[in-house]
Amino acid sequence: MSLSRKQSGARAEELARAWLERQGYTIVAMNVRFRAGEIDIIAREDRVLCFVEVRSTSSDLWGGPLATITDGKRRRLILAAQLYLQRMKEIPDEVRFDVVSVLWQPDAQPEPDLIRGAFTADGYF
Repeated sequence: MSLSRKQSGARAEELARAWLERQGYTIVAMNVRFRAGEIDIIAREDRVLCFVEVRSTSSDLWGGPLATITDGKRRRLILAAQLYLQRMKEIPDEVRFDVVSVLWQPDAQPEPDLIRGAFTADGYF
């Protein structure tokens, strides 16, 4: 039985959350929504506030999960992060955009892959 795209995404986000915690991240929030877009996970790694995009696919034939992050997706995530930061009482010393990719393969346990600093906000605004 195959999972719907929404179910697969929710499962990938939960897998990413648990995995990030095991890596020492502290989860601040999940599924933070703004008109501009959604931030899957907001977490801290030491003093760094991380906006984490979770991507999952069932095949790496066309570049895998990371290839699904379009320029438009980056722009929406950066804008949502800016809106989130505007609401904070204290701005963090450092902010980073990370990506956790999850590749669902038949008969294999998915292993998340983390890319710290996968992209920056430079050149978007």
